[in-house]
Amino acid sequence: MIGWILAVLAAGYGAALVREGRRTDASLRPYPSPDEAETELARLAERHPALCERSELGRSTEGRPISLLRLHGAGPSTAATGLAAASTPRARLLVTAGIHAVELVGSYVARAVANALLEGYGREPDVTDLLDRADVFLVPHLNPDGAARIWRNGGRSSLSGARFTSNGVDPNRNFPFRAAPGRGGWNTGSARSGSPYYRGPRPLSEPECLALARLCRRERFCAAVNFHSFGGVVYLPSVLGGDTQKASSALAVFQGVFQQRQRHLRYRPVPERSAKIAGQLDPFLLNAFGTPSVTVEVSRPGVALLRPKRASRIFWWANPPDPERWAANDAPATVAALRELLARTGGQPCTPAQPELADAIGLSETGRATATDA
Repeated sequence: MIGWILAVLAAGYGAALVREGRRTDASLRPYPSPDEAETELARLAERHPALCERSELGRSTEGRPISLLRLHGAGPSTAATGLAAASTPRARLLVTAGIHAVELVGSYVARAVANALLEGYGREPDVTDLLDRADVFLVPHLNPDGAARIWRNGGRSSLSGARFTSNGVDPNRNFPFRAAPGRGGWNTGSARSGSPYYRGPRPLSEPECLALARLCRRERFCAAVNFHSFGGVVYLPSVLGGDTQKASSALAVFQGVFQQRQRHLRYRPVPERSAKIAGQLDPFLLNAFGTPSVTVEVSRPGVALLRPKRASRIFWWANPPDPERWAANDAPATVAALRELLARTGGQPCTPAQPELADAIGLSETGRATATDA
């Protein structure tokens, strides 16, 4: 009898999924559309002209702008966006999000971090101290073509499409790397086109990744935080060499300091072997530039995901229905982490373990970035 009831319920749920999959009213609210998110970013910068400068990091394959915010204290800053660093540059920190097409909640949290810093300056001593001592660079929408595609399709996508750029490449496997010994994993970068982890025809083949790598080479950030979704974990790259003690101390911020400030859910730190994550941003930043960098996977799926309206769209697998709750969970924790990262690094990057990876990025005579195979 129980089995029969379960079978009927399963059949009804399956039919609901099919019906929902055919619906055309694919609202993804409360998330703003990619265009609305860009407008939010512009308005945030306009409200704080003394503390924030908005510029264009680069353009996507389809020609969409990739916005860059530089946040700093009200006093004079020696780091000018788009220009070479001055002889006595301030410390610089990096926050990115949205590298995978479907992960809009990461971009939502990144914008919340920007808002917390700008609104907190002059009101909260820790925020004021941070921006008086360092510039915080934010790139909240790294894959604008992918985000636009997901929104246009009402949140429906294959697993590959949920990650890819418009060229069919996983941008978080497109960075230069040197093969590390050890077994790969299910998420290792793949040379096979069509794989959800396809790393592209060559390192930095994607203009979005090339623009970010060029920024990182120029600015030499002392630390970086990259927002993804949706595992409720923090991934920590392996420290392969270089300034091992300093890099390990910085990464340890996400094994205590960060979690202590999270309000709803404390994310579990997960070390990742370099052999498993070939081509990802975190090991590239750490090994090429000495920038300790972590991936923060925002949120964790809940029972609301089982509703047919959400289960039928991959968007709701990657993005919780209440993004403001997760902004409140992660934005204050990130601000605290950035301040501690500044202290533990002394505002300077570590000695890179694989500095030759930075040689994959150059500048042509026209000032455009170029890349070679790594």
